[in-house]
Amino acid sequence: MKTALLFPPQWYPSQPYLALPTLKAHLESKGHEVDQFDLNIESYEVFLSRDYLSTCVELVRQRMTSPAYTTDEQEVKTIYRDILADTGFLNSVLNEVEDAKNVLRDEERFFQFETYKKAYTTLKIAMKLISYAHYPSRLDLDSFFMMGNPEENLSGILSATADIIRNPFIRIYEDYLLSKVSWNDYGLVGLSIIHIGQVIPGLTMARILRKRFEHMHIVIGGSVFNRHADLLDNKQALFEEFFHSAIVSEGEKPLEELVSHLKAGKSLKTVSNLIYMEKQKVIHNPKAEALPYEHLVCPTFDQLPLDKYLMPYPVLPYMSSRGCYWGKCTFCTHSFIYDSYYRKENETRVAEELGQLGKKYNTKYFTFSDEAISPNAFNRMSKAILKQGVEMRSLGMLKFESGDKETPELFEDIYKAGFLMLFFGLESANDRILKIIDKGCDQDTERSVLRNSSNAGIWNHLYLFFGFPTEEREEAEDTIQFTVENSEVGTGTIHSVGQSIFALEKDSAIYHNPGKFKIDRIIHNPDRDMAIVFDFDIEAGMPRDEVMEVYEHFNSVIEETFPSRNIWNYLSREHFLLYLDRFGKEEILNMAKTTATP
Repeated sequence: MKTALLFPPQWYPSQPYLALPTLKAHLESKGHEVDQFDLNIESYEVFLSRDYLSTCVELVRQRMTSPAYTTDEQEVKTIYRDILADTGFLNSVLNEVEDAKNVLRDEERFFQFETYKKAYTTLKIAMKLISYAHYPSRLDLDSFFMMGNPEENLSGILSATADIIRNPFIRIYEDYLLSKVSWNDYGLVGLSIIHIGQVIPGLTMARILRKRFEHMHIVIGGSVFNRHADLLDNKQALFEEFFHSAIVSEGEKPLEELVSHLKAGKSLKTVSNLIYMEKQKVIHNPKAEALPYEHLVCPTFDQLPLDKYLMPYPVLPYMSSRGCYWGKCTFCTHSFIYDSYYRKENETRVAEELGQLGKKYNTKYFTFSDEAISPNAFNRMSKAILKQGVEMRSLGMLKFESGDKETPELFEDIYKAGFLMLFFGLESANDRILKIIDKGCDQDTERSVLRNSSNAGIWNHLYLFFGFPTEEREEAEDTIQFTVENSEVGTGTIHSVGQSIFALEKDSAIYHNPGKFKIDRIIHNPDRDMAIVFDFDIEAGMPRDEVMEVYEHFNSVIEETFPSRNIWNYLSREHFLLYLDRFGKEEILNMAKTTATP
């Protein structure tokens, strides 16, 4: 019995996601026959084609002739008329979209920023045209959104996965992708859904396969349904319409057990971490401890179309640990996903595997997918990479730690090993907020670490948010002021920033103990019974409209204090890694001075 592993849209088109290569490698090490398919990149290949965009133009023409029942539908018809009337615009998009893809795959043109920017803009416009054809759904180069968030309730899922008008993936699968795979060859198909934007596309594929191939066992895995595990008891329709079982937590051991049991025709009762339905009852099998890291094998990217990703060279994901060594941040859910069981790889083996992957797939570019790499692990790993002479260029996530742990010498070794870019979860620069988030650091630590990292030559990217419960306006201003002081117009130790508004997520510490954080009420809407993010009422801190004001203000601050935004605002993190390697930090900062504002 062969197994097929699928990664559904909508995700970034710049590199494979790590789940499938990891699972395939593990199953093959146990003697099973496995194929993997990245439906995400295959979907982009269709979306960003003249043929499909021509189809979208015809869909727009058809929708122009249908009645408009709402004000929104009347307004969008005005846009339809403008699109169809501007034949020059339409022809330019249709004629240029294929070459735009190739620009991002071509080494010479990729590094000509104005050429890159024009191609990137063309692809964004193409995705907007697709969005209008499937209005009110929205597609972009990293996301898919359907009006009303149908993924948040069962009836919405049932409706959206059958909606040929608003769900473009029905046509993508049926007209373009299904015929490329010999589905009768597979007894088991696994889908990994790791982001909320993949729920409808992923379940659409599952539903089609379930209807057409009755012999097939379909299993769902990934972080989304891991977090839905407690909801599935009264969601029998999911097991009837979409999949036969779901795997929670890490998938290597339970998936191998599932494959073995299906091959032998054995009952599923002893498959660990499995949720399935029997006689109209949803059954939760006991959970088993995840495999130690030394029992995991190096991922394999065989069969994945590395030439189709929108990159001039392959950039491969890699993970040197599971879980988070800190595991205390009160807003975070990663520890829940990994069962609070942190394990890491032997750093010598990390260096060996990076060398092997680089030679096998002819690349030196990697992105570390670890939740956070500890200073000690970074220290040993960097030394091992340097000792073995592995040529590597990468990025990774690092938590702020004290100066005796994250020293100038540590960052010098990190940079020499090939880590050109580090992502830091700043969250806030106010000491009180950092304490209630339980970040284990303060503003002075943040400032010192950023200085040490920048002085070593590393590009520092920060993540932060506004609106954590009890946060006052002046505390948010501390974060803004800290960013300004250390921006390009200040000390120059912060090089790029990603901001968001605090989201209360299911299974975070704050979700389970709202009173501790002055949350009066978490709003559980029965029409959103499969939601992962929740609205809430607070008794202290900024109201939501004030949080939005701060967010918008900070956006203008970034514009003023980070001239290099003219460069990095266009580039995905993988694209930016290549630019850093080609031009260096200082040259990118100089390039921005001669680049027009987006």
